[in-house]
Amino acid sequence: MQHNQTTTTIMKLIISILLAGLILVLMNSCSFLKPVKYANREWHISGSFGQIIDKDTTYRMTFGKVLMAVDQPIISCSDSAAKYPGMEKFISDIMYTAGLENDELLFYSPEHGRMFVRLIDERPPLRPSSLTANMPALMLNNENEQPYTCWIYQDDIEPWFRKPEEMYTYTYFDKKKQCILVVDFYDYGDTPIAEIFVYQSRNKMTDRIKLPVCLWTFSKHNLKDYKRDIEFWSYVVNAHRKNAFENYKIGQEQLKKKK
Repeated sequence: MQHNQTTTTIMKLIISILLAGLILVLMNSCSFLKPVKYANREWHISGSFGQIIDKDTTYRMTFGKVLMAVDQPIISCSDSAAKYPGMEKFISDIMYTAGLENDELLFYSPEHGRMFVRLIDERPPLRPSSLTANMPALMLNNENEQPYTCWIYQDDIEPWFRKPEEMYTYTYFDKKKQCILVVDFYDYGDTPIAEIFVYQSRNKMTDRIKLPVCLWTFSKHNLKDYKRDIEFWSYVVNAHRKNAFENYKIGQEQLKKKK
């Protein structure tokens, strides 16, 4: 009898420890995500320019030569995020992954898989995957004077503080979440920003958010089986630099208007 009681006590203790551990893991998994800091700016789609523009025209952004529906969802405040269950957590997770959880979200366009973030704090030095130099050459319209990109390797030793004339690019791949992030850091005018390209496959999480399937641009391409679509993914990922260049140029144009 005594043996059975001892065994029962030990089992209860083990179960209690396991439950405590599980609760701790669940708490940690939820608590590391900070609430999204929104810039709370009003945005509209310009049919004339094919751009998204904020109310006081401080910012104009382009997604490239794509059709832009004027009624597409633009997530730029807690109210717009609240329309889609789990949207804020989705955005917060992306910003945390990119090291931007303390910065300010200008907006997120689910249809184009694009986030723009205004940097509040100076980004700590971190080795990028690539560095693009001579960005001001984009304003010269001179074929002989262009930006150039260098690939960065583990044994490259530099201070890794980005200069205003440079663009740093970082890449992240999460096979479980079926998501690729490409994050370009550059100056929009004289404001440091991050442009995040979100390449997200359709999964249970995206279905919970309840956006129309057509708004998940890459819903037909499953990143769990990325080897089948290598050409597709290489094509869409490669497009990020050209679009970042276009927005850099717009930012410089906006800056000239201020002066």
